[in-house]
Amino acid sequence: MSDRLGWIKPAFFVLLGLLWPGASGAAVGAADSSTPAASAASTQSIYLEYRELPYSVGSWLIPLTLQSAPFKKEPDLGQRKVYRGTLKFGDSTEAFVPFIWDQAQGKLYLDLNRNQDLTDDADGVFACMGQPNNSFQTFDRVRMPFKTPLGTERVAVELFFTDFRATPNANAMAYYCWEGKVTQGGQEWQLALVDDLAGKIGSAQSASLIIRPWRDRGKTIDSQDGSVDRRPFTPNVFFGQQASRLDCALAQQDNKIKYRLDLTERAEPLGELKITGQYIHRLVLWRVIRAGVPARGIAAQEAIARRYGVNGRMGSSTPAQTPSLTVILDSPGPVVKIPVGSYQYRLSLKQGGVEARPLAIDNSLLVVSATNAATLAAGGPLANSVRVERHGQSLALNYQLLGANGQAYQLQGLRKEPQFAIYRPGKSGDKKLAAGAFQFG
Repeated sequence: MSDRLGWIKPAFFVLLGLLWPGASGAAVGAADSSTPAASAASTQSIYLEYRELPYSVGSWLIPLTLQSAPFKKEPDLGQRKVYRGTLKFGDSTEAFVPFIWDQAQGKLYLDLNRNQDLTDDADGVFACMGQPNNSFQTFDRVRMPFKTPLGTERVAVELFFTDFRATPNANAMAYYCWEGKVTQGGQEWQLALVDDLAGKIGSAQSASLIIRPWRDRGKTIDSQDGSVDRRPFTPNVFFGQQASRLDCALAQQDNKIKYRLDLTERAEPLGELKITGQYIHRLVLWRVIRAGVPARGIAAQEAIARRYGVNGRMGSSTPAQTPSLTVILDSPGPVVKIPVGSYQYRLSLKQGGVEARPLAIDNSLLVVSATNAATLAAGGPLANSVRVERHGQSLALNYQLLGANGQAYQLQGLRKEPQFAIYRPGKSGDKKLAAGAFQFG
């Protein structure tokens, strides 16, 4: 982000901040007392029900295959060029969907009953949003049927087709989740799953997991990279100052398909984590597979965890691994206790009326042990900053929002553009030379 001005004589400027002081000091967080081992593990069961959302909670590139031969029965397409083929949802042919994309007319035909007849699906014809564009077209709120061992379930997705250099691609965005309410640590929580539309649909192990206070249920879920709202499913979680194991599978209740989730308390040795920054709104940490060894990539580590399960044994010649675990802390205080292990983490800040998260992703490890306290040097207070550079006869002003350790942050949600003003000091008063606003980008 920059704003260029003609070269001026020495002057000073004022950056009109977006932030205002909140309550002084760090927010009061979760209790930092150790969780005693339970004499007998308790289990609570909840059912996650299907819920449609007004926003997307994830996007997947859907593999497709093309064919030149017509389907058994097709609508009247004239002599127009169309794309025929199969959308490969999930990892089973039962989830694959034959399609015809008629770019010129801005229409999409889906064989929802999968019988190779694209004329007998009453709700299988869709018009693109807006005027047809041959390069990309979006088809809103497709109720896509997926077969499960318990029956067929229709879920709300949005399909986005692109055609660049005569190579079509398809993306699917989920506009639904499966959710339920659970009480843990004296607080009500929203537990939700988001199916992997390009993976094994109907399997919690390949889904994404959402855990947040129930009071935040109506807020938009952030699904971008670095999100603290949505994480890949792990069977072990720590929230509400309690470690638990999640066992989840499709079930039927009240003649409806749902996920049944069993939440079982489990004992974990705890270590101390000190947080030097302030205003941390949410801190999510996930334990890497092998303690003390840097992760070779977040996705690879999580894929191993899903593939080999909670025990983490990859064969008789491989030593036991630390079980994968996700830790969720909302408004943590300066000292908290969490299960021991080596973690990577993401965080968001909330100061005054704004929310922010780090601009760059930090993949360093945070090691928590039972004997030595770990320190997380991140957080606020947030401060407006500007870097001034001269380029020939112009000045370039670059805005940054910085945290306590100098790390750059980006604002989240609706926000006002940061503004600036430049003044020249003088005996009769300061003279305003220029003013403007930075653009977010």
